[in-house]
Amino acid sequence: MRKHQVATIVNFCTNEDRFIALCLKEALRFSRQVIVSVSDHFFDGTKENRGRLDEIGAAFPECLFVEYPFVPKRIPRTLLKKGDGTRFWHNVSRLVGFSFLRPEIETVFFLDADEIADGERVQEWLESSDYHQHVTLKMANYWYFRESRYQAESWEDSIVLAQKRALNADLLLSRDERQAIYDCLPNPKRGMVTGIDGAPLFHHYSWVRTKEEMLKKVQTWGHRGERNWEKFVEEEFQKPFTGIDFVHGYRFKTVEPTHPIDMGPVSFPSRGKGKRKILEEADLLKIVKQARSGKSLFFRLF
Repeated sequence: MRKHQVATIVNFCTNEDRFIALCLKEALRFSRQVIVSVSDHFFDGTKENRGRLDEIGAAFPECLFVEYPFVPKRIPRTLLKKGDGTRFWHNVSRLVGFSFLRPEIETVFFLDADEIADGERVQEWLESSDYHQHVTLKMANYWYFRESRYQAESWEDSIVLAQKRALNADLLLSRDERQAIYDCLPNPKRGMVTGIDGAPLFHHYSWVRTKEEMLKKVQTWGHRGERNWEKFVEEEFQKPFTGIDFVHGYRFKTVEPTHPIDMGPVSFPSRGKGKRKILEEADLLKIVKQARSGKSLFFRLF
């Protein structure tokens, strides 16, 4: 089967390293280009793990890793406000990745590193679906908590597929993040899109973590100010999983994992020289200030 003119942009930080190998391997099955966007700091201001980033880049030489500086004091206040403060940096990651799409790319998946595709099924779906006749689609996904065998009975549709021509910096920096892409773009569009077999094509493992990883997540992500997440995590790990999560209150069933997530140490064997682009502060400011003009900006890769 041919690969369509589809790219995947992945938001990443090293607290997601348990998922990134699976995420990239599956995305490469159906994507002509895979871009991993990462900040040089976590969004609470602590430094990223430089050695780990180098390891992961060398393990996936097919992917372009774009690293940008975390410089909240240099961002115009009007833009930070537009992006609702800490959520702004989630959007910056997507905008940075978007700026490095190759010219021939027509359609873009926006993933977080813990959102893992069934790659072969996505490729089959691309072959038979009418995705190219829609401006944007929201893709149905399974949702998991604590372990990859605990699958919520409710589906979500956090993953967005959009036509590149319809996107711009202003939209990508919206406070509603990927939901804004879907809400603001015109018809034709469709939500809760499944594979040709009627089942979701993606698996969201956001809360499949050790206690330490879950605490790191809630301390550093863009939603950290919305609730007392640390209290919920501490209480959760004082007991076995009850079958109801503290995030949404979903009920769960036990399944045979599609992607078994190993909760032990993770390694990344080198497969060659990593492909990495490191942005300077001036580069980043040039990208985010597009939002004022509504213009699109695409970088030459190398």
